[in-house]
Amino acid sequence: MAGSTCRVFARPGGYIVNCAISPTVSLRSWPYERNAGLGGSGAWALLNGKDGVDSELDLGVGWQDPAVIAESGLCVWRSGRRPDLELKTDGAFLRGRMAVFWTGMSHSTPGVANRSRDYDAIERAGRTARDAVWRQDLAQLADAVRQSSALQTAEGMAPLPTDLPGALAAKYCGGGFGGYAVYVFSDGAARDAACERPGFRPIEPHIACR
Repeated sequence: MAGSTCRVFARPGGYIVNCAISPTVSLRSWPYERNAGLGGSGAWALLNGKDGVDSELDLGVGWQDPAVIAESGLCVWRSGRRPDLELKTDGAFLRGRMAVFWTGMSHSTPGVANRSRDYDAIERAGRTARDAVWRQDLAQLADAVRQSSALQTAEGMAPLPTDLPGALAAKYCGGGFGGYAVYVFSDGAARDAACERPGFRPIEPHIACR
């Protein structure tokens, strides 16, 4: 949900925190918008029997989406050229507390990958998120999301809706500049109330049974 960016753009020693979500997708059922920051290209590669990590690196973006799709759960990764998993959890402390919002604009992550970024601040947000997952601390994770959101605003991304009772934090997913945004709420009632608004839908951490 927050963390260092991809491939050679990552800050050595940084952390990437991401979460596999449901509803899940299949080749025949795809309940989300395309080109939207939810790892669709990585998921499509995996569903077609390809190596999702290599496919994403070939696009010039990061490995984090196919890595967490294949691993599932709420995960902490060490930044680097290939996935290096530090911690996997079931994300239970996020159940009932997440939603995505469709901004109405698709985006292309490869098209924004080479923009100028504040990698010191990205690393700080990633470390805050990593510590939050270790501690299972919703408030600290929301702080990491807010740090990431502030970076996105500084990069020129449009403001997201903020008048939602119980919303602790929100940020664009993936490369941003359109697509989906993820919201973190204080409780399930606040999340469910927000999902009565157009463009919002509930999501949950997904962990595969193996």
